[in-house]
Amino acid sequence: MNFASNLQRLRKDKNMSQEALAEKLDVTRQSVSKWESGVTYPEMDKLISICKIFNVDMDTLVNGDVSLKNEKHEKDVTVNTKDMLDKFNMLMKKIVCLFESMSFKEIIGFLVTIFILILIILVGTIPKELIESLIGNGLLYDIGYIGPTLNNIFRLIVDILYSIFSIVIFIYVIKIKYLDRIKIKEEPDKEIVEKVKEKRVEEVEKVIIKDSNNNHFTSFLAKIIIYIIKFFVVCFLVAPLICIVIFAVMLGFLVLFVFKGLPLVGVLLWTIAGLIITSLCFEVPLNFVINHKNNYKRVMISLLISLIIIIIGSIIFAYEFFSITYVDSLPKDVKTKEITEVIPMTSDFKTIGYYHNDIEYVKDDSLTDKIEINVTYYDYLIENNIKIEVHNNNLLVYEDSPKELSFNKVLDRISDDIKNGKVYNYEKLTEYKVTIKTSSDNIEMIKSNNEKYLNENNS
Repeated sequence: MNFASNLQRLRKDKNMSQEALAEKLDVTRQSVSKWESGVTYPEMDKLISICKIFNVDMDTLVNGDVSLKNEKHEKDVTVNTKDMLDKFNMLMKKIVCLFESMSFKEIIGFLVTIFILILIILVGTIPKELIESLIGNGLLYDIGYIGPTLNNIFRLIVDILYSIFSIVIFIYVIKIKYLDRIKIKEEPDKEIVEKVKEKRVEEVEKVIIKDSNNNHFTSFLAKIIIYIIKFFVVCFLVAPLICIVIFAVMLGFLVLFVFKGLPLVGVLLWTIAGLIITSLCFEVPLNFVINHKNNYKRVMISLLISLIIIIIGSIIFAYEFFSITYVDSLPKDVKTKEITEVIPMTSDFKTIGYYHNDIEYVKDDSLTDKIEINVTYYDYLIENNIKIEVHNNNLLVYEDSPKELSFNKVLDRISDDIKNGKVYNYEKLTEYKVTIKTSSDNIEMIKSNNEKYLNENNS
């Protein structure tokens, strides 16, 4: 392939129009068209600029085949030891040239720059610790048993990221501020010059490997501050992300509850509004981090919609709430179960193991040496397994095993009650009534033992 074909191939591979390329080279579109048609050839400075734009060497551009170059690059793109060594060698040359060319005043300025960078990195650890405390100790630590582990993992990740971030920023600033200002000139290959001359290029100049604009230190300092701000913004994004997950899970459950007939439409709308707002709180800072322009018009419209949803949800919630009657009892169809135990009466028997004020005593003078204990409890939605025991002459009434609760059964029952406009005090399902039947003398003895026990413990 010749230069004209190579230029056309490179331009199309990069999806660049002739106008766009002409603008980058500061020439007319007609000039680019003549180059691609082989009518004329660009000057040497334009050839160098074309090599930089399409990241191709001059030999390949002028007399090679860019398609073969691209195929070879795709195969060797993962590891190119020679290029890495060349870049490292160039970096070392620049460092040596930097220190050899610096005056005493410039060395002082270099040391001041390093001192300011270290100072900025140290100051950055303050908000880093604040983020670790707010998110790690504040949010993650309280998440059950895995909270401390999540806190330690989060702190480790933030510390590693901040260390890598600090090293990269340090090297980047030194490179931009000092190393990129070192220009190393090399003579172009004589064979390439002859080939270019054969194509009627008027003049040949020395090739400058890289030339960068001299930026003021204030601009570097501003970039560092922006990068540090972005780092901390990324850390703060963890909080709205967790909120988004929580709202999404709540939304799923609330949709299920609404389909079951529970009057939670207002709460559902609140959750949708909260999900929209937290998503915006995540999106806007994220766009700042990735340098993506925020569509503030859409953000304001989303906030306005969220506000409208909250107002509508509040109205619906108020209607649903005031249309329901609270009943401080259980439904009439609630059934009860009983368990009865007969134990021998002893002189130091007491019932302080259970709240004795809630125990009902029934006189039965036929039970002079025995005590009949009866426990009545509810058999409704919750499956209880009540046990009666005497430990150290003390009555114990307790639940032998954890309560088994059918979520679907409870949800269906509560839904039916709410549809009828009532909400009952379902906490009473955990209550049970204890009745002791024995002789009057035994009852007095039990109460006396209870009082004596309480006095001893209080004293």
